[in-house]
Amino acid sequence: MVGIQWWLSGYDSQVHAFPAGQAGQEYGAALCDHSVPNSKITCTDEGRRCMACMLMVGDLLAEQLDPTWRAS
Repeated sequence: MVGIQWWLSGYDSQVHAFPAGQAGQEYGAALCDHSVPNSKITCTDEGRRCMACMLMVGDLLAEQLDPTWRAS
């Protein structure tokens, strides 16, 4: 499984995919490049999800399960 955490951003009220292991950093940086100070992140996955993050997580999962899935 891809090491991400779905958290709610207080800036845009969307749930973004943040890579695991960002503890101790001042800002969280989501897969979609949305960044938010840790004080504005709520540790919940309830709410409207960021479409860009969902697509990026889908790509990561597909590559992990079958690296030959791309038609390039």
